[in-house]
Amino acid sequence: MRTFYKVGDIIGKITTAVGWASFALVTAMMLLNVADVLLSKLFSSPITGSYELTQRLLMCAVFTAFAYAQTKKKHINMTIIIGRFPRVPRFVSFALTSLASVAAAGALTWAAAVQGGVALSYGYTTEVLYISLFPFYYIEAIAMGVFTLALLYDAVLAVLAVFRADVAAVVEQDWD
Repeated sequence: MRTFYKVGDIIGKITTAVGWASFALVTAMMLLNVADVLLSKLFSSPITGSYELTQRLLMCAVFTAFAYAQTKKKHINMTIIIGRFPRVPRFVSFALTSLASVAAAGALTWAAAVQGGVALSYGYTTEVLYISLFPFYYIEAIAMGVFTLALLYDAVLAVLAVFRADVAAVVEQDWD
């Protein structure tokens, strides 16, 4: 089990790095919007394309935050009902929903990668600055891939918790 927990530590380091990327993107959005408003109000010269840059930065910031939030157990888990079940049924249901989350996140990862390929092959760009859209979809795909990895780790923990009380205690420590 120690090796498995070490894998969790590695995933935590990866999601923290991706979380820092989210922080940097939000900071860049904030600075861009403040500069745009100041230039607009003080000099009547707004930054061209600042809205579409903010849109793209926001998309990347949101997707890069998912994995970090999962590692820190900040996503909502509706354990109010299953928390009253005996250990085995509790973690069977939790494992099933966790595996469904992995499947959904995996599908979104795949869809983002496909959309990146479509944007690349058709040359999709933004409307004002004509920035290629494919890098943003690939960033989304990478971020969703890391999120899927974090979900998969937690789903495996949930499956192990069906059979092991010590793992169940680890999983439940984050339940409210």
